[in-house]
Amino acid sequence: MSDFPSRVPAWARWIPAVLLSIVIVGVVIFAVTEGPRLQAGPGPAETDEVDELNFSVFTEEGLAYIDEQRIPRLDLRELPVETEPLGLPAEGELVIGPHPQDLDYRLVLLTTSGERGARFTTPAFAIVTEGGAVRELRIQPTRGGAAGAFPTFRDVEAFANDSAERFGFAPLEPGTLTDLVVAAQQSGVQQPLSTGTGDRIGLPTRVDIVCFPEAYCGAEIVVSVE
Repeated sequence: MSDFPSRVPAWARWIPAVLLSIVIVGVVIFAVTEGPRLQAGPGPAETDEVDELNFSVFTEEGLAYIDEQRIPRLDLRELPVETEPLGLPAEGELVIGPHPQDLDYRLVLLTTSGERGARFTTPAFAIVTEGGAVRELRIQPTRGGAAGAFPTFRDVEAFANDSAERFGFAPLEPGTLTDLVVAAQQSGVQQPLSTGTGDRIGLPTRVDIVCFPEAYCGAEIVVSVE
């Protein structure tokens, strides 16, 4: 201990403790008032951008919100899923993407069985409708590049076999895509192939593949809403 008297006034010695108390109180107030809001994420600016349960709608306002947030959410728990409440055409196909800034979407599907749904990171997806109901979702994988095309057909084979494990269908037999590419080259026309179907996410899911005479293939995930 120093033998010299302190030149700091007694009242000033309380300043650090007071400042620390103010900081602690501020942190607590922020946690109580703002914490839940941060965890919940940004809410919609307008009620017509989502439905009453915060699932996506596909009106003009809903599509703008999807592009803003990039987290489209579809409730597929009660079938059939009618198109009118979602702002979808009764017959046809609505394509979401590519994003104006070339960003991926994080598509969320909610189901009632299996794993009760799934999440997909995708540059684009399509909702197919028929008879006033959603019938199918066609989801482009992120590895696929333009229009779902992969660098080589072996990349498609690896993607299909990874998907088999994820969705619960049988993997491709060795050499299947080699034969498909050869057939496309010999015939001069594209050759399609569908994998088996699995229901691990709660809805029938498969991978559709097409190989072209130029010796490359494309693939997309297909979820049947039935």
